[in-house]
Amino acid sequence: MSLSRIKGFYLFGTMMMSGMTLFVSAAELSTAPVTSSETAPVDALAPAPVMTAEKTSESAPAPEQTPVVPANQDAEKNVVPPEVTAESIIAAGIAPAPAQMLDSEEQKRAYASGVMLAHFIEEQLANQKSLHITLNKNILLAGIADTFGHQVKMSDEDIRATMSTFDEQVKVLTQAQNEKKQAADKAYVDAFAKREGVKKTKQGLLYFIDNKGEGAALKDTDTVQVNYKGTLVDGTVVDAPKIDNANEIFRIANMPPVLRDSVKLIRKGGEITVVIPPATLEKAKDAHGESPLNTVVIYTISVVDVTQTK
Repeated sequence: MSLSRIKGFYLFGTMMMSGMTLFVSAAELSTAPVTSSETAPVDALAPAPVMTAEKTSESAPAPEQTPVVPANQDAEKNVVPPEVTAESIIAAGIAPAPAQMLDSEEQKRAYASGVMLAHFIEEQLANQKSLHITLNKNILLAGIADTFGHQVKMSDEDIRATMSTFDEQVKVLTQAQNEKKQAADKAYVDAFAKREGVKKTKQGLLYFIDNKGEGAALKDTDTVQVNYKGTLVDGTVVDAPKIDNANEIFRIANMPPVLRDSVKLIRKGGEITVVIPPATLEKAKDAHGESPLNTVVIYTISVVDVTQTK
């Protein structure tokens, strides 16, 4: 198998399954200055040079001095700042696209593809933080630039070995994270189930009626205005109206099953908390037999208004 195909498998397989991040900030690329074509090449892995405004007078040369070389100079050369800056983008040999280059549909497609890839990489980088994995963004940027410039500084064998080791590390950390999350989910469900007043539906949903509300029981033909939010145990919001703190209007028959079954347990002005254990969710298996829904979801739902239809 050719290295280019192997690289492709590693790139997409690792990014999709293990969270590999090759980070390029679209916002910073768009604001970095355009470099002249006459700019001298800069080592992609070297820190950006420090520029000073003061110039040395040609008529008064500085006296010759013996340079003092720090003992750790070699180590300092290998220190690469982690944050992407305009200077580090220039050092990697990448210049942002001038506005006049985006005047055709083909150019816009290429640029938009780069922006979307950068956003995807940013998301993967955020996922890696939860695993306590950090990759130097400037070295990642240099790797991308070197690949396009055919100046890769690692051998094919080193690339394979490095990515194989990294993939195993991510798998181990991900498994440990999942086990920790499942333990936290189980503890939450067990504690909620023991609360006084908590009941269980025949579908396996646990619920607590904070406020029953008033009025007639709700029917499938009624229209309701509801406020709701679905979160994970750690507070991550996974379902809510598109506009924060806004209410949404549904015909009860057309509501998602969880919301429909929940609002029918209360009345106008009522509030309910529903805990959905993973076992009650429809299992949407992926290619590896895993379910992306294997987590506890907590809904808080309130019926703001009701329009009853006879």
